[in-house]
Amino acid sequence: MKKDYVLNPESITTVSGTLKDVGVGESMGNSGDKLAEKGEEPERKAGLSFGMASFFMVAQMAGAGFLSLPKAVANAGWGGVVMIVVFCISVGFAASRLGRCWNILEERWDEYKKPSRQPYQEIAYRAFGIHGRRLVLACLMITLTGSTIVFIILIAQMIGSYVPSLSQCEWVLIVSAVILPTVWLGSPKDFWQASVLAVLATVVAVVVIVAKIIYDREKYIAAHPVHSLPTISSFSLGFSAILFSYGGASVFPTIQNDMKNKADFTKSVIFSFSIILMLYLPVGIVGYVLIGDAVDSNILLTVGPSVIVLVAIGLQIVNLLGTFIISMNPVVQTLEDIIGIPTHFCWQRVAIRSSVIVLEVLVAFAIPDFALILNLIGASTIGCLTFVMPPLMYMRLVDDRSEKSWPERNVALWERIYLWVILIVGVVGGLAGTVSAVMAILQPSSFSQSCFVNFLGTKT
Repeated sequence: MKKDYVLNPESITTVSGTLKDVGVGESMGNSGDKLAEKGEEPERKAGLSFGMASFFMVAQMAGAGFLSLPKAVANAGWGGVVMIVVFCISVGFAASRLGRCWNILEERWDEYKKPSRQPYQEIAYRAFGIHGRRLVLACLMITLTGSTIVFIILIAQMIGSYVPSLSQCEWVLIVSAVILPTVWLGSPKDFWQASVLAVLATVVAVVVIVAKIIYDREKYIAAHPVHSLPTISSFSLGFSAILFSYGGASVFPTIQNDMKNKADFTKSVIFSFSIILMLYLPVGIVGYVLIGDAVDSNILLTVGPSVIVLVAIGLQIVNLLGTFIISMNPVVQTLEDIIGIPTHFCWQRVAIRSSVIVLEVLVAFAIPDFALILNLIGASTIGCLTFVMPPLMYMRLVDDRSEKSWPERNVALWERIYLWVILIVGVVGGLAGTVSAVMAILQPSSFSQSCFVNFLGTKT
């Protein structure tokens, strides 16, 4: 029987109670696999409360994406501010329906009343069969790989801004070399510390950014900030970057799966997205109004050097390092499962995981502007996981009447219309954003920034 490979969302969240319960052998996946072989599931201990679930949802979204929000708003004009609000509401609504999808699975199939190792993929499987599962797996793999490349570039960029004696390309090599040994190891046992750090780093960065820009407002006003009208291409890029900042829907089912009372998931969605909106709006508006088109892709590098900014950058670097390790682990574990690498520490593991890092370094060399990669995966795979799949899966599951014993469910007309609007916006905006992101990557100016071009130029 052909094996269908799955990506374990628990290894990409920072929250899973079942993740903590399986412990650490050589990797988290090893323990989970052993339980699976015995036909058992990891025992659930204490579930997440409504508040903790909300906190971890904020941690999952509040990552690198907010750093590019002012540039995204500059690309989209005031429409970018509108998108921050509309996306918050729409992604939150789609996430709540994703939560209902899991409730439907529990109603119809008894096996889902136990903790699941891959809830998002199970929802896709029950809605669209094996092809749905594989689509979700592909999107998750691309999203995580692209995100970790963004993290490498961001870390190198922020360190290079304070240690300019080395170029960003050289810092990419150094950062990758430092990260590499951690990638060889198994999964960390507890990830909640990384979640706390993610939220703390984001809150500090938001306060620092807004306060510093307002404090220096006379300087920005004297420079006469320009607010250009958006083009179709720039608007699409703004769409992609803002959507990236709301990424995280793929692990929401895992968060719900670990809650004490799964019925509280919708309340957690409302609370967490309200917090995210309060963090995102000030950064996007203040950066756009006072700096305008001159804002950098990384707003922390625009606000100018100071001690407090250095502290915020330091927190972000540590946060990105931790997030990199968490995000990379499921990617390499899935590749090892497909290839058939032993689950214990061995030279094959070192070779495969090192090869992945080398590949990411090559991409970071070829495309050293993190915003280009961020826009691409934001419009494509994150758009699919956040805007397209949740409405489709929810409506498909509710409309499925193949078993008369299933509890009857219905989608209200207004709800169905709104879900189709979210879906259409995701498809149209995603396609436009993907095309614009690819075109931006293929621009001659992008190639001129390539580390390969710079290295060759230095040698000549």
